[in-house]
Amino acid sequence: MKKLILLLTLSLLGLSAQAQDCSLTLSGVVFDNSPAYPLSYANIYIEELGEGTATDDNGRFELGGLCAGEYHLSVSHLGCHPERIFLDLRGDTTLQIALAHQAALLESVEVRGQQERNAGQSQETLTRQELEEGAGKNLANLLENIAGLSVIRNGSGIAKPVIHGLTGNRIAILNNGIIQAGQQWGVDHAPEIDPFTADRIKVIKGVESLAYGGNTLGGAVLVEPGNIPQDPHLHGATQYVLETNGRQHTVSTRLEKKGSWVDWRVIGTFKQGGDHRTPDYFLRNTGVRERNAALQLQKTINDHWFHTLYYSYFHTEVGILRGAHIANTTDLETAIGREEPFYTRPNFSYELEEPRQRVQHHLLKYNTKYYLAPNRSLQLTYAGQLNRREEFDVRRGDRSERAALDLALQSHFVDVFWQDEAGHATKKIGLQYRYNENDNQPGTGVFPLIPDYNSHLPAAYFIWQLQHDRQSYQLGARYDFVALDVATITQDLPRRVERFSHRFHNYSAAAGWQYRVSKAWSSKLNLGVVRRSPEVNELYSQGLHQGVASIEEGNASLQPELSVKGVWTNSLQLSESFWLEATAYYQLVSDFIYLEPQEEARLTIRGAFPVFGYQQTNARLAGLDVNARYEWNPHWQWQAQYAMVRGYDRSQEKPLVYIPSDRIQSEISWLGTSVGKLTEPKLTVGGRYVFEQTRLLASQDFLAPPPAYLLLDASVGGAISWSGNTLHLGVQFNNLLNERYRDYLNRLRYYADEEGRNIRVNVRLEF
Repeated sequence: MKKLILLLTLSLLGLSAQAQDCSLTLSGVVFDNSPAYPLSYANIYIEELGEGTATDDNGRFELGGLCAGEYHLSVSHLGCHPERIFLDLRGDTTLQIALAHQAALLESVEVRGQQERNAGQSQETLTRQELEEGAGKNLANLLENIAGLSVIRNGSGIAKPVIHGLTGNRIAILNNGIIQAGQQWGVDHAPEIDPFTADRIKVIKGVESLAYGGNTLGGAVLVEPGNIPQDPHLHGATQYVLETNGRQHTVSTRLEKKGSWVDWRVIGTFKQGGDHRTPDYFLRNTGVRERNAALQLQKTINDHWFHTLYYSYFHTEVGILRGAHIANTTDLETAIGREEPFYTRPNFSYELEEPRQRVQHHLLKYNTKYYLAPNRSLQLTYAGQLNRREEFDVRRGDRSERAALDLALQSHFVDVFWQDEAGHATKKIGLQYRYNENDNQPGTGVFPLIPDYNSHLPAAYFIWQLQHDRQSYQLGARYDFVALDVATITQDLPRRVERFSHRFHNYSAAAGWQYRVSKAWSSKLNLGVVRRSPEVNELYSQGLHQGVASIEEGNASLQPELSVKGVWTNSLQLSESFWLEATAYYQLVSDFIYLEPQEEARLTIRGAFPVFGYQQTNARLAGLDVNARYEWNPHWQWQAQYAMVRGYDRSQEKPLVYIPSDRIQSEISWLGTSVGKLTEPKLTVGGRYVFEQTRLLASQDFLAPPPAYLLLDASVGGAISWSGNTLHLGVQFNNLLNERYRDYLNRLRYYADEEGRNIRVNVRLEF
């Protein structure tokens, strides 16, 4: 697992140190995630003094003759993301510093202060460096390099993660610990999250994700901003990314400081791009405009009481491929599978025309944590969300500026939990309450896709974890009550309002066990059961989902799904330079809810579109994820990932639709040594091979799955450091050979190819 963790432990031994005392000693150890893996030749550099040293074979270092004062330490190691540490030196000090390699590391070796009690969990993390290198991409595309994850797309601008074959409402996407409420609207609604606000993104693939919500049947994606560093000086970073495909420009700035009264961080992002291009033609109307901002405040009242206030604003306008919105059924039949989509034009454009979407998302979160005792705490969290989605169609007359869909969703969430970390066990008990209210704004002149509704969701949960010698255990359970009240408009005449009420009792339970067989081998097992009630879009969708250019019909008779899943993960360090991790899983889902293509195409006032209907069956999903990393010397690394998932309809004895095909990806990296002010030189060449999805009947889709494809990528980068500043430079080449292909999980593959070659220029200044 790729992991970069910084652990800083200060041990003040010289209490009599004076400001003029220049005989102080700074010593410590630098290690790779765990003290069991010390890093030799790591560099420790004091910026204010221009002095430094390197660690020995045991990862230890020592700097003597230091005066008391404030210093910034730069810590770096070949293959690791450099860290900057603020240190107020008042006496002899010992540090423990943990770094993680950029390449994928195994989650099992994660250590933060003490070994995390995550028995049975299967999770992977994108580090801050990976997020910086992937700057400009949306959330789902950033996750694509994690084994077991795929991405379901709606053209170039909208994407959602797929974990172990499951997506949509089964994947909880949490922004700073809060589930994104707008995801209830359906699969064509991308997460309203700016990845620049995250310090790391964690993906949990097991059923243990029940701690984050009652509907996390497939897993959870946690976008975590991280705490503000305790550095009294102003620091920050500005990043600019240019992408040639779409001529997209992205600029983001982060500023942060530990203040005398409150610690603060502010982030602003701007993005604008135009039509993307396949190897042969432009994808008309696939541009994007995005403006985001976030503010984070931290206040420490005393040693046992902390407050955090977080606000984020996300605003995007995104174009929908023009060739996917067809005027009549005859042209629709011709458009599906066509070499080049209708309405394609020869020239590039930044113009956003209809069909297009405009989305706004506000998130306000307040959290307070109070320590009742050194290892016992009580936390209270409130979060409010306001979502607004407007969709604009090609309409006759001058009505294109009039939204055809206008939804407003507000959500309120309260979480109170008590946690006891005394001894070897951790106990956590929590109560939650969530309220959602969705309203269609009048004046669209179109039947609402999603009806008006409100929902009340009280919940209770507990988690118990125990660390004992080489074993750790985890138990958890959760109960959710769902009260959903819906008001719909009838399809027949005379129109009238019908009201429906649904009451669901959802429950989840999970048990995990981890055993460290040896220093080089750990094994984890997780078993869980989850009952998920259908979401409102699955029950009552009735109309065009603009982003996927299809009509979806809900099914008000849907019953809750019941899932039983087992996940078994083995992490091995086969030698000092070879790591291997394999995760196998098996899942049975009763009353599995899925979207099935219908035979008909339907003509509406918004155009002609294929029709999909929500159905239920009994399903089976099984698969395997494999990660491997090999370092044959400090300058060369190889890593590879393989993912396989099988989905089967047990009731109808046929494959499930929209299951990712097998994929394998690999890359080789060269890590150079620093030369003068040039640091972190790196060259990477890699490729991704996606197999053809052959496990599908011809009658199950409008178009046969596309052939297999191979994409080659390359990147080169480095950094220049001076006077406490660092300039990171990188160039990435995606789809280097300009391969023409279509991806089975892209809902717009019926109409167009995927993007061709793209060159990303990434410049980041840290100060």
